[in-house]
This record gives sequence, C-alpha cells and structure tokens, in this order.
Amino acid sequence: MKWPGPAVWTGKPVEGRNGDLIESLYTDFYDELLARCVAMCHDWGTAEDLVQETFLRALTHVEDVQDLSRGQCRAWLHKTAQRLYIDRVRKLAREIAADQEDLERTAFQEDYTAPAAAQLIDRLPPEEKALFVLRHFEGYNASELGEIFSLPASTVRSRLASARRHLQALLSN
Repeated sequence: MKWPGPAVWTGKPVEGRNGDLIESLYTDFYDELLARCVAMCHDWGTAEDLVQETFLRALTHVEDVQDLSRGQCRAWLHKTAQRLYIDRVRKLAREIAADQEDLERTAFQEDYTAPAAAQLIDRLPPEEKALFVLRHFEGYNASELGEIFSLPASTVRSRLASARRHLQALLSN
C-alpha cells in the first residue's frame, strides 16, 4: 500500500511539492528521530546535526521516499540516521589513527627515556595500544573512548588494565 501523503497523517494539504512531504516527515518524526540520535551519540548537538543531515538526505532522495508507506518512511529515516552516525564514528576513528601515528612520530623525540617507552608501547596488541595512547597521551577518558570505539566504558577500562599489565610484564623482563 502506498503512503497516501502528508494530508492523511498531519492534516496539511498536499500541494504536490516535495517540500510538503519533507515538512510532513519533519513534523511527524523529528522528536522521535532526535531522541534516537541522542541515545546513539549521547551528545545533543551531534544528535541535532545527525537529524538535520537525515532530513537533508530525505530531501535529496525525495523520489524514493515519496513512494514509501508511513512506516517505511519512519524506518528509512531511522536507518539513514544510524548510517550517518556510523559514518561519523568511522571518520573520527580514522582521524584518531592518523593523529596517533603523528603522536608516535613526534611525542618521544625530546626525552631520552621516550624511545624505550615507545618501543614498549609498540609491543602492545593494536587495540590496547590505541586505547593506551589515547587515554594516557591524548587525555581521553574511558567513556569518550567507548563512544569512539563503540565499546562500553567498562570494556575500555578492562583493556586499559590489560595494556598496563602487558607493559609491566615487558618492563620486568
């Protein structure tokens, strides 16, 4: 069954403009979508940006969206917001990895004990190494790292503890 248009569920007249469809979707799903995005990213500003990007995406794909039922429109908006969030997290992870490489190249150049520390850190498993460097050299806390790597904060703390145990074992050898 095709979606009969915004007049059926918002009471607004349908004038045949694509803007009417997007306006109806915005009116009907903005609050729900914003709540979902806040739950995903735990940041109000980022959630608002995601919702706006989602509706912009709906506007650019209005030909596809207009043929969907109300429930399908809702699902399309939620899925699009989720994918936009995942894209943001991946981009942030790539930026952090690039920053980490820069940090590894420059952070230990002036301290004589730093090369030894860098060698020890390099011997950590890659995930522990990334978490350790971001926590102890960049100042991120476990909650922030959890958001970046899509892990619970308790898992981040556990992996940081494991990294410290690995470093202690390496130092004792």
